[in-house]
Amino acid sequence: MSPQIRPKPGSSLAGPTNVSVFVKELDRLVALARKGHKPGATFNNPSQEWLISQMNVLQDLPEGEQQGLLSEASQIDKEAAEANAAGRAAGRAWPGVVVRLDTGGYAFFSQLGVVRRPDLTQYFIDGFAKNRDGVVFSSESQTLFAEVFGYINSYMEEKLASGDTIVQSDRQVGDAPGRSFHARQMLFGTRYMQIPMMWRQLTFPAPDEIAKQEPDILEVSLPHWMEDLAMPEDLKKRLRDAGLTQLVFKAPTLGLSLHLGFDYVGEHKMGPLSIAMYKVKEVDGLAIQAALSMARAKTLAGETKNTALITVGPSLHGKSTLTIMLELANSEFAKKLNLKTDADEGVYPMNDDIVLLQPLKDPVKVSKGGKQSTLYYGIDGTENNLYAMPFGLNHAEDPITFESVRGTQQDPNSEETLENVPVDLDSWTPNFLSNPVRNMRVTLSRTRLVARKGANDILEKITNGRETEGVHVPIEDTDQVFWQAVMRQNTVVPPLRRLSAEQYIRILMYGEAVQMGAAIGVIGRPYVEYFSDPFIIGLEDQNANNLYAIVKKIEDGGLHQQYFVFNTGGVGADNNDEAIGAKYKKIPRELTLMLQEALLRDAVKFEWEPLLGSDIAVGIVDESGKEVVDLRSEWLPTNIYSADDYSQRITELSRRRFYGESSEDKAGILRYTKVLNGLYDLTDIPVPNNERELTWLLSFYWNVDQAYDTLADLDAHKTEGSAPSAAETQTLQDMYGKSGLGLPCAALASLGLKAS
Repeated sequence: MSPQIRPKPGSSLAGPTNVSVFVKELDRLVALARKGHKPGATFNNPSQEWLISQMNVLQDLPEGEQQGLLSEASQIDKEAAEANAAGRAAGRAWPGVVVRLDTGGYAFFSQLGVVRRPDLTQYFIDGFAKNRDGVVFSSESQTLFAEVFGYINSYMEEKLASGDTIVQSDRQVGDAPGRSFHARQMLFGTRYMQIPMMWRQLTFPAPDEIAKQEPDILEVSLPHWMEDLAMPEDLKKRLRDAGLTQLVFKAPTLGLSLHLGFDYVGEHKMGPLSIAMYKVKEVDGLAIQAALSMARAKTLAGETKNTALITVGPSLHGKSTLTIMLELANSEFAKKLNLKTDADEGVYPMNDDIVLLQPLKDPVKVSKGGKQSTLYYGIDGTENNLYAMPFGLNHAEDPITFESVRGTQQDPNSEETLENVPVDLDSWTPNFLSNPVRNMRVTLSRTRLVARKGANDILEKITNGRETEGVHVPIEDTDQVFWQAVMRQNTVVPPLRRLSAEQYIRILMYGEAVQMGAAIGVIGRPYVEYFSDPFIIGLEDQNANNLYAIVKKIEDGGLHQQYFVFNTGGVGADNNDEAIGAKYKKIPRELTLMLQEALLRDAVKFEWEPLLGSDIAVGIVDESGKEVVDLRSEWLPTNIYSADDYSQRITELSRRRFYGESSEDKAGILRYTKVLNGLYDLTDIPVPNNERELTWLLSFYWNVDQAYDTLADLDAHKTEGSAPSAAETQTLQDMYGKSGLGLPCAALASLGLKAS
């Protein structure tokens, strides 16, 4: 395994000096939260009925109060329309009141923010290498919050002694035996009951013997902390001056995620998950933002295979589609190939967000078809239900998901739970077609979804009756793993590519996406997010190293793996920043789903594309090898652009991916200098155009702490890493020669290169 990266003293990867008085108060806060309420206290794991009893439900309010809220709602609607017209998401969908739906479920509306805020998340660095882009909790902030934590701790001591005010929920993250985490949520106040209500829906019940033990993970939430804590005005002013009135504070080594000033459930859902992700990473595993499902499908050769589908990607880019909407009966693919419905086939959805890759305490040896293999890793989902985006959901186009959310007229879903979804006040029904905040959410019942898909028995068939339901992959019954990625590009990336393990990991490092509303930013604008995860704790570089070690270990054990990337954006645009142009075509969802099923049936025809350096899907074939779908003329950028134009666009894309456009551009993956050199093929990297690009290239192969912009700076810091191999140095020399830069710098020789 790749060793965990630990910063040297004085390294740019190290955190600030820890302030002793702050550490003392932090330890006290953690101890109080771990102790929790006394057994039997009203606020200690109250029932769902009790949570509902604390809610401010619109229909139960006096008429005058209802009219005031409706007037406020009208103003919010006006402001939302103005924001949407300007290409921005609205800050609120409705006033701070709960609406009871016609199903008997409930709709909530965030008041303190409608998206997760990585920009307001700060990390207490305690011995591990810090994130390159995350915000570190400074020594100055520690000094300030030593005072704040004193007030929080006094408040906690008082309320835990009296058994009130703080709503405690003990749950379990994941359901894999021996690979799950006991998580405890402590919510101050009863104003935002959607937080524990939805979080409980998204997690698993903790067995009594687990719930009585100290938790592995703590989430402490104070939505109105500036008002609720008896802090002096001087302290409040210093907090406002420091811009710290809203803060997600994470102390991963202590298992703590502290939320100050937030009510959006997505933020509270991610808090415990991010700590679980850190814990897994510390034992040489990895957590990734991915959808997870098990597919049992028959190939065109007649062989039934159980496939674990791990689909990595950012929110709203298609990973849910490939998990929830994939069908193996009556699909467009089945119609084209005249496939008969087979009751032995199906897709069992497991997870839609965070997947844990955890080393098994004891490797498992299996024998299948006369072949011996050894299994070293578990592949585990984390959530009991799906925290899904329902925008555009309607019965006509997607009856399975619609009825999983709402139920049917005969069987309404009385546990329907919505967040930031507009509601029709005449019928008390949700309006999934209006999405003012661009981030409406729903708790999508996994059990209802599985039942509605007719997949109740799929896991039982896969495991020969050993398991009937769950969110962890039955790895000993799995024939193959498909590592998939979803991305949105607009120009030269085809709908589907087949990759090497190294290429796949680089795709995750590129993290190319388009702003769709699940995070702050202008809708439709491209951005990059390493591994599609803005909440990585610790050095991002380690994610690539760990995943590479994991897939290689799985490969050594004998479990078959393949690697793919879907483009769910489009092709043929004038430029990658805008989905426009005479040749532009949006890749339809139906094509993506057809290609996914074709992969499972071994029906995709691939051809080598030299400029991309990978296999690209050119068609779909039937059992005789005859092409029934041809992708070439309509969907392959090689045939959309002229040869010269296509080649130039590929080069430009590659240059952006490795070097970025500037020192500040997160797109350039050479900035991740602690990634194993073997993950990059030097022949894939464009020749540097200037000193900054050359220095980034050398910084990577010297494995120094960061990508430096000048050769002199790199020379001064080269002791942070070590010299590249002789073969790598020769290739770097050749690239420098081709660059024609001719830099008269004495540092060249010191870095192993000869001046031209």
